[in-house]
Amino acid sequence: MLEQINNFLKRIFSNEETIVFSFLIISILVFASLFGSVLSVFIISAVTAYLLVGLQKNIQKYNLSEFQALLITYMLFLITGILILVILIPILSQQLQLFIQDAPRLINGLVDFIVSIPASYPDLISSDQISSFFESFSSELTSITQNIVQGSLSGIQSTIEILIYIILFPILVYFFLFDRKEILDGLVKAIPGKTEMLSKVWIEMDVQLSNYVRGKALEIVIVAVASALIFTIFGLKYTALLAVLVGFSVLIPYIGAFLVTIPIAIVGFLQFGMSIEFGILMGLYLILQFIDGNLLVPIIFSSAVKLHPVVIILAVFIFGNMFGFWGVFFAIPIATFIKAVWNAWPSQFES
Repeated sequence: MLEQINNFLKRIFSNEETIVFSFLIISILVFASLFGSVLSVFIISAVTAYLLVGLQKNIQKYNLSEFQALLITYMLFLITGILILVILIPILSQQLQLFIQDAPRLINGLVDFIVSIPASYPDLISSDQISSFFESFSSELTSITQNIVQGSLSGIQSTIEILIYIILFPILVYFFLFDRKEILDGLVKAIPGKTEMLSKVWIEMDVQLSNYVRGKALEIVIVAVASALIFTIFGLKYTALLAVLVGFSVLIPYIGAFLVTIPIAIVGFLQFGMSIEFGILMGLYLILQFIDGNLLVPIIFSSAVKLHPVVIILAVFIFGNMFGFWGVFFAIPIATFIKAVWNAWPSQFES
C-alpha cells in the first residue's frame, strides 16, 4: 500500500517544478485566508489595473506610444472615479438612508400581506406555518439589528478606513498599471527553478480571464443602466440603489440574479400592490434577466471562460464558504486557474 501511494505521488509530483508550484499555491491560499481582508484593496487595485490594460491597448492602436496610452487610460480612470464619488455615491448614500428609515414601514407592509395569506389561500398555507415563519424571521431580525448596532459603534473607525482606501486605491492602480512589467518580472524571478508550467498557466489564464473580467465589467454597466431605465419609467423607489444591486448581481452567476429579485419584488409589491403596474414592472425585469442570460452573456463571453454551469455554481459555493464575499467574487477566476493548472500539469500517467 505504501509503495502504491509513493508511486502515485511520484506521478503527480514528477519534477521539481511541480513541487515548487504546489508549495506556491498552498502558500498563496494560506496567506489569502489569514490576510484576505487586509489585502482586499490590493486585490481590487490589481483587478482594476488588469481591466485598464485592455483599454490602454485599444488606445495605443491610434498611433500613440505606450506611455501616452497609459497616461490617457489612467486619466480616464481618475475622471470616472471622481464622477462616481461626486454623483453616484451621494445618490446611493441618500437612497440607502431613506431605505433604512423606511424599513419599518416596509416590514409592516410585508407582515400584513403574509398574515392575510391564510385567509385568502387556506389550502396553500396554514396559520401555524405563518407563526413558525415569524418566529424564525424574528430571530433573524434580532441578529441583523445587533449587527447594525455593532456596525454603528465602529462607524468612525470604518469611515477612517474607507477614506484611507479611497486615497490608497488610485495610487495602487497607478503602480499596478505603469509598473506591471517590473512587478510581474520580480514575481517570476522570486520563484526558484523552472517556470515553464507557470508560463503555460499564465498564458491560458490571461486569454480567458481578460475576456471574462472585461466582459463582466461591460455586462455590469449594461444591466445596471437597463434596469435603472425600467425602474425610472415606473417611478420605483430606491432606483439607483436597486439598479446598482442588479448590476453587481451578475458577478455571482445564476444565484445573484435570484437573490437580487427578492428586494425588487418586495419594494415593487409594497409600492404598487397586486396591480397591473407591478406585473408589468416584474415582467420587464424578468425579460431583462432573460436577455442578459440568453443573449448578452453568449455574445460577450463567446470566447471567454469555458466552464460548465454546474462547475461554476459549485465553485461559488466552495470558495464562498472558504473565503467569504471575496471567495464568491473570485469564484470563476479561481476555478479558471484550477482548470489552467490541470491542463498545464505534466502528466506521467500515460507511461
